[in-house]
Amino acid sequence: MRIHMVGGFLGSGKTTAISQAAKILVQREKRVGIITNDQGKHLVDTAFYRAQDFPALEVTGGCFCCHFNDLSEQIEKIAREYNPDILFAESVGSCADIVATVVKPLQEIRSDLGEAASYSVFVDVRLLERFLTGNEMPFSEDVTYIFAKQIEEASNLIINKIDLMDEERVNKVAAMAGERYPRAVIVLQNSLDETNVEAWLELIEGKALPSDLPSLEIDYDRYASGEQEMAWVDSHYAVEVGDDNDLKLLAEKVIEIVHRIDQIQHIKGHLKFQIEGNGKNAKVSIPTLQAIDENFEKEVRVKIGNLGKGKLQLWINALIVGNVERLQAITNEIMFAPCADSAIKIEELESFTRVPGYPKPTYRIN
Repeated sequence: MRIHMVGGFLGSGKTTAISQAAKILVQREKRVGIITNDQGKHLVDTAFYRAQDFPALEVTGGCFCCHFNDLSEQIEKIAREYNPDILFAESVGSCADIVATVVKPLQEIRSDLGEAASYSVFVDVRLLERFLTGNEMPFSEDVTYIFAKQIEEASNLIINKIDLMDEERVNKVAAMAGERYPRAVIVLQNSLDETNVEAWLELIEGKALPSDLPSLEIDYDRYASGEQEMAWVDSHYAVEVGDDNDLKLLAEKVIEIVHRIDQIQHIKGHLKFQIEGNGKNAKVSIPTLQAIDENFEKEVRVKIGNLGKGKLQLWINALIVGNVERLQAITNEIMFAPCADSAIKIEELESFTRVPGYPKPTYRIN
């Protein structure tokens, strides 16, 4: 089994790329497994992968590095139950120092689990441009420190979302990245483009990890400070809708949650919704720099409107810089606001909040 580690900051497009890659590999008659990771407890990404019939397990409540034994157990489980040829392991978007704490331990301590075949770091081209040109980032210095360290340790640096910037600017960003990170293989990618994703697959399937992969030099105090600025609020609701008007109301609730959070502090990280029911699913994902405009609202209404009436499940992951209590209060206030002329029923099944503690890797190999 070949294990492909995938890292990168919140909202960099990791999940979309893995989903597209998995579809391509299945078409090639390969068995694919996925392990997700987050500081939270109810992971939208896991539900998203499973809704597409991909075997997906998860490591929750902290990053792979601090829960390496949990990761090992999940790899063993997915190998035993699904026997994949290829396994993608997607790390939480606030995690850095993956080489020393995950990749090398997989190679040197748990090589029996499979071949640690590649490590790709995804980055939004627009954020990378700001960072490399010294322009203001939408995060504090300590959160930006995590962002920078993720890129620094990439053996494959996937400059993603290139469809959101003109070609000349993309090429300038790539050239600057090549100068700053000469050890990295630079890949320009639009993960919605199957041809682009096939090129990424060809790279990670055909090229072994360097034998001299360096461990990162990182200040764990700054790393911890950056993580502790982030709020992780996960909520799981049962929603019963009787007609199209109830679906419209649910869509408006999702839109209002997004607007309220964006108005208070802007979305710095990743806000995700997964709604399932009637054999259908709708995912709404709002990363840093997402335009919250009429097109976004229209897309949300269409996605949720297509689900149909009946019993639905709604998961919300707020993985962003901000205050836990405020985020949770906004979500519940809007979800449980009185609904005149509507028979919609909403029940909170479970909620989980977390502020990350000081990172304490299980292993760290220099």
